[in-house]
Amino acid sequence: MYKRLIMLLFVVGGMFVSVIHAFAQVSHVSINSRQFDVGQQALLKMNLVVQNDDGSQLNFYTRQQIEGEMQQQKLLVQPINRFLVQLSGQHIITDTQAQLVVTVNRPDGAVLLAVLALFDAPLSFNSAQLAKAPTTSIPSIIANKPSPTRAGATSDNTEQVDVANEPTSRHQIPVNCQLIKEDSDTLWRIAERYKGQWDTSIYGAMLAIFEANMLAFSKQKIHLLLKNAPLNCPSPEILAQYDNKIVDKKVFQVIEAKHAAN
Repeated sequence: MYKRLIMLLFVVGGMFVSVIHAFAQVSHVSINSRQFDVGQQALLKMNLVVQNDDGSQLNFYTRQQIEGEMQQQKLLVQPINRFLVQLSGQHIITDTQAQLVVTVNRPDGAVLLAVLALFDAPLSFNSAQLAKAPTTSIPSIIANKPSPTRAGATSDNTEQVDVANEPTSRHQIPVNCQLIKEDSDTLWRIAERYKGQWDTSIYGAMLAIFEANMLAFSKQKIHLLLKNAPLNCPSPEILAQYDNKIVDKKVFQVIEAKHAAN
């Protein structure tokens, strides 16, 4: 008898799940951070690694017990970036055992992808900037050398800042600054240089650099950093998305494996 393939869910600490490709082309789904507590409306960030970066077939629900009855409410989904979405709900979460249910739409109906404990997820109130509608204009790439007319600036008024040597936090990053980068630098080495200044892990720093500089990576693949491409500093909004070392490491590894396989 022909047996239908099923997805293998690997759950670690109730916070993240890696999914073997079976029905949906989903490599990873996890709760990045919880931005609410008991007695408040659901608000959380979700990590997604999906083929072609298309998570439109995924559905998210809260499931909780209310007066002895199990109830499920669908959550609103807003993209933050290619690998992160914001989930929000209109119902108050009162059950400390509440769960997040993730399903994926298939031609023969919805298929259960994951069930995660909501309050096992890390609590973080760091904000994240939601993705904006794409525009046709692309920011210009400037030279790494400062203009001779004024130290610390270029001819197009873009400031050159050595963030690694300044006492700069993620909330004080100058506008239009660029990272110090040698042609021989790897993404890991650059992230190692800046992670302390940005108050994040090396994996969070790599993800932030990648998100802020996708055109600096060949074919927009995280393991193919171009040697001669300058790198812009990630904004505080981007850095705020990467504040959990365990989750960021898992997401980086999944993205790296996905990009290397294609």
